[in-house]
Amino acid sequence: MLTTRRLPMLLIMMLCCLPASAADWPEFLGPRGRGVAPEQGIRTHWSAAEGIAWKAELPGRGASSPIVVGDLVVVTASSGVRQDQLHMLAIDKASGRTIWHRRFWATGRTLAHPTSAVAAGTPACDGRTIVALYSSCDLFAVDLNGRLLWQRNLAVEHPRSGNDVGMGSSPRIVDGTAVVQIDCQGDAFALGVDMVTGADRWIVPREKIASWSSPLAMTTPEDGACVLLQNPHGLDLHRAADGKTVWSWKGECSGIPMTAESGSVLHVPSDGIAAVSPSAGDATPAWRSTKLSCGMASPLAWGNSIACINRAGVLGIGDTADGRLRGQIRLAGSFWASPIVVGTTIIAANKEGRTFLVSTEGEPKIVAENELPGTFTATPAVADGSVYLRSETTLWKVAAP
Repeated sequence: MLTTRRLPMLLIMMLCCLPASAADWPEFLGPRGRGVAPEQGIRTHWSAAEGIAWKAELPGRGASSPIVVGDLVVVTASSGVRQDQLHMLAIDKASGRTIWHRRFWATGRTLAHPTSAVAAGTPACDGRTIVALYSSCDLFAVDLNGRLLWQRNLAVEHPRSGNDVGMGSSPRIVDGTAVVQIDCQGDAFALGVDMVTGADRWIVPREKIASWSSPLAMTTPEDGACVLLQNPHGLDLHRAADGKTVWSWKGECSGIPMTAESGSVLHVPSDGIAAVSPSAGDATPAWRSTKLSCGMASPLAWGNSIACINRAGVLGIGDTADGRLRGQIRLAGSFWASPIVVGTTIIAANKEGRTFLVSTEGEPKIVAENELPGTFTATPAVADGSVYLRSETTLWKVAAP
C-alpha cells in the first residue's frame, strides 16, 4: 500500500518518465528531424561580446549538434591523438554549468575527415534515455543523470563497419526504438534497438555503399511508425516495430543531406529536389526542380515551403506543391550545418561562424547577420527562444530577447 509520505517521490519519478516536452529540441534537426520550431521570439543580433547567455568550452572536437531536453543541453565530443576518447556532456540550460560528463573509449576505427570528427552524430532523447552514436560505431545509452544504461560496440559485432573518412549518421528514436544507420563499403546495415534493454529489435542488411545521411521518422496510415533510410541509390521505408520494408524508391540521391518530409511527400535531394510520395509506390516524382539544390546542408520543408542552400551559398525557397521557385538570396561562405526555421525566420549558420537570419515572408530577405569565432559544421538548436550554436570546440547559448 502506498503511504502519503511516498507520494511526492512517486510523483517525481513519474514526472521524470514523461516524454520529451514539445518545447525541447531532442534530436538532430529537432522533433522527428523536421528542423521546424514554432514561432518564438529569438534574438536577432549577437556577437561574442553581446547577446550571449553563456559559452561552454568542450573537452574535445565535434561536428554533432546539441540537443535540449528539459533543463539540460546535451552535446558530444571526441579527443585524444587518435580521437578515441568519447565524451557526452549535460550542461545546465540556465547557467552553462556542466552537470555531468561521461567518458568512453572508442572500440571501432577513429579515422575521420578533417572537416568532421568521431563525435559527428547528434545524440537523441525520448525524455528518459539519451542515445549517442559515434563515428567509431559505438552506441551508448544513459539516463538523464548520466548513468550508463547499456552500450553496443557495433564495430566489434560487425568488424568491417565504418570507413576511412568517418561516419556521420545520427540515431533516430521512433516509437521506443533507436534506429541507427551504418552505411559503408563493408558491413552495412540498419539496426533497431530497444530503448530500454539495448537489445536488437531488428536488423536489416544495407547496400555496401558509403552514406552519411540520417534516418527520418515517418508515420503511414497502413504501417504506423516507420523510419526512412537513404543512400546514394535511393530510399527505403521500414516499419519501426520489426524493420519490415514497406516501400522503396530507387533513384539518385545525395549521400549527405537527408530527405525532408512535408504533408507525407518526400522532398529528396536528387539532381536538385524530387518530390516523391510513398503512397504512390515506386513512381515517377510528382515534380523535380534543379533550381532548388543542396550542397552539404539538408533541405528544409515546412507548411507549403521548401528551402535549400546550394554549394555556392545561395538560399532558394520554393513551393512544395510544384517546386516553383519563389525567390533566392545569396548568403556567404560554405554551409555544412543544415538550416532550421523558427516561425517564419530561417536560421542558417555557415562554416566560418556567420549566422544568417532570413525572413520567409514574401521574397526571402536577410534581416540579420551575426558572427562568432570558430569553425561551425553543427546544425543549430532552438528552445524557449534561445539559439544554441556549436563550433568544433565551444557551445554558445544565444540568449532569448
